[in-house]
Amino acid sequence: MKIGVIGTGHVGLVTCGTLAHLGHEVVGVDTDAEKIAQLEAGKMPFFEPGLQELVDEATQAGRLTFTTDIAEGARDADVVFICVGTPPKASGEANLAAVEAAARDVARNATKRTVIVEKSTVPAGTAGRLRRTIERERKDLALDVASNPEFLREGKGVEDSLSPTRILLGAESDHAFEVLCAVYKPLIDKGCRVIQTDIATAELSKHACNAFLAMKISYANAMARMCELAGADVADVVEVMGSDPRIGKDFLGVGLGYGGYCFPKDLQAFERLAASLGYDFPLLNEVARINEEAVMAAVKKVEDTLWNLDGKRVALLGLAFKPGTDDTRLAPALGVARALIERGSSVVGYDPQAGANAKSDVPELEIAEDPYEAVEGAHCVVVCTEWPDIGSLDLAKIHDAMAYPVIVDGRNIFDPKEMAALGFTYLPAGRPPIVPT
Repeated sequence: MKIGVIGTGHVGLVTCGTLAHLGHEVVGVDTDAEKIAQLEAGKMPFFEPGLQELVDEATQAGRLTFTTDIAEGARDADVVFICVGTPPKASGEANLAAVEAAARDVARNATKRTVIVEKSTVPAGTAGRLRRTIERERKDLALDVASNPEFLREGKGVEDSLSPTRILLGAESDHAFEVLCAVYKPLIDKGCRVIQTDIATAELSKHACNAFLAMKISYANAMARMCELAGADVADVVEVMGSDPRIGKDFLGVGLGYGGYCFPKDLQAFERLAASLGYDFPLLNEVARINEEAVMAAVKKVEDTLWNLDGKRVALLGLAFKPGTDDTRLAPALGVARALIERGSSVVGYDPQAGANAKSDVPELEIAEDPYEAVEGAHCVVVCTEWPDIGSLDLAKIHDAMAYPVIVDGRNIFDPKEMAALGFTYLPAGRPPIVPT
């Protein structure tokens, strides 16, 4: 099949590579000429494990090309996926201007019956507006609208795309369902479950999933605060919770909370959607408040331990919002960095992938080339991202390099017994502190 993909960000580019890998002829479209030139030169605009190899395979086989010309992506296409950004407005609502523009341009340039698919995360009701936009542009051609939300985790996007847990298809016609099932036939033949719904249900389901996962993270972090007050160990609490199959262990990780582009904006957009529908959903605001609280809890531990932060050097280990990505958008680590800098600290950070992006976001942040350089002379270390190489550091070497051997472990990656044996002041999240006497 011939497929156009509008937008080559974290969702769009993975979609391009995956669909080409499945055997389709794919055209990736983006208005950013610099990004398209980069992709044509074989360079990825962001880090995602396995993406370089996936795109290289597809381009070398001639099944994937890139362009800034949306007409090229729409011409003769069986399907066009809209994967553009939906950033928040000042009100918190999703800004759908790019979605509308993409649908309008596809409609103008389509040359046959095409299924136009929302893959960007959009609020329920968007498809109806897209339908009206398309009909205004093309009254002479039958064009279908469908919803196919993505469920990709950054850092595991390629894995999730090639081996999805489910494929959600929302459509208004049998033709659209048939075409999209043909698109995903290789995955369906391998046993992937397909869930077919109406479009509004598919749109709402994506927001519902992200909001629920964010809620689990915030719930675990609220438990961490309670455990600190009660003298309990949150690691054991969430182990008990996760052993219940009705709850499950995933997304009960304790620490600095969620970040990245999706959860914060989607939670806010979902709350605004609820309000626009006439439903008060205060739980969503509380999830966001607890998430912000998790960052400030780590900052307070630094401040309580070091007393005055003026002139103190604090090292942050991990700057991306999660392991496996260079994405620092709304990363908790940068929230910690800004708060410490405002309080007079000099802050240095290390991340195996995200250093350049973090520096761009927080120019006052010093970037170290390796973790041992970062901790040299530091009065405190804050573990912000649970990269595997941070968890396997030589802790004795870290201890000797620091001015004060104080570690605030925002991700609970170290063993408290080992930290005690090495003589650290160790302040994990939701677990009893280790303070040498």
